[in-house]
Amino acid sequence: MMRSQSTALTVLPAQKNSVWEHRIAQWERSGRTQREFCREQRLALSTFQWWRARLKRQAASAVPSFLPLALDGADTVEVTLRSNTRVRVQGACAARVVDALIARLR
Repeated sequence: MMRSQSTALTVLPAQKNSVWEHRIAQWERSGRTQREFCREQRLALSTFQWWRARLKRQAASAVPSFLPLALDGADTVEVTLRSNTRVRVQGACAARVVDALIARLR
């Protein structure tokens, strides 16, 4: 007796991300609740919510913590951290001090 072989379809993680980004964008445009959208699309609500949270985390982690700034010739630099702590440096070497501070925070 001959046994049939099934071929598994391999989906790359980037492709899965793309599929779920598309689904979530469809939901956002639909005006429906997540539950309604998932029922209509025959998706598990828990899976939809998991992917939505995962893609949000990925988007948040893709944003750099510090953005490059041109500080040439600046004699006063003030940095406000997320904790609302402010660091103000004055003088000709302000840019170097801020560079050193950011390197240390990383």
